[in-house]
Parts: sequence; C-alpha cells; structure tokens
Amino acid sequence: MEEIETNEREKPGIARAVYILLYLIIGRFISMVLFVVAITQFIYTWLSGEPNEKILQFTEGLSEYAKQLVSYVGFNSDEKPWPFGDWPDV
Repeated sequence: MEEIETNEREKPGIARAVYILLYLIIGRFISMVLFVVAITQFIYTWLSGEPNEKILQFTEGLSEYAKQLVSYVGFNSDEKPWPFGDWPDV
C-alpha cells in the first residue's frame, strides 16, 4: 500500500472557507480605501509638489497586507493575515 506523504496539506474545511470569504470582503474594502488614498495623495502632491510621507508609509503597509491577504486566499500561505494575525512590519 502507498504511504501518504507527511508534508501533504490537509483538505480545506469550513473554517478556511469562512476566512476566505472574510478576507475577500476585507480586500474589497481595501480597494475602496486605496481609491480615496490615491486621490488624496494626488491632490496633496499636486498642491505641495511632493508626496505626503505619512500616506507613503500607510500605503506601504497596506500593500504588504494586501500581499499577505492574496497569499492566504490563493492558498500560497496558511498564515492568516490581520485581524487574525499580525499587521505586517514595513
């Protein structure tokens, strides 16, 4: 009889499906926030001639979080992003 590999991933369950749905909703919210942030940064840069440093830091963290979120939803990672894990350090 064939042996099952020990590093084989378990089949996703209901809990994973619930997390995926939650993270897809969060992803949709991120896109709305990013829309507002991008317009705000554009206006600020247009008026002052340089981008706002605080907004740059925020979007850097947001982009890293979005990367973690996509990795989890796409089954590339089993580590849950925020709010069930830590916010990414940038």
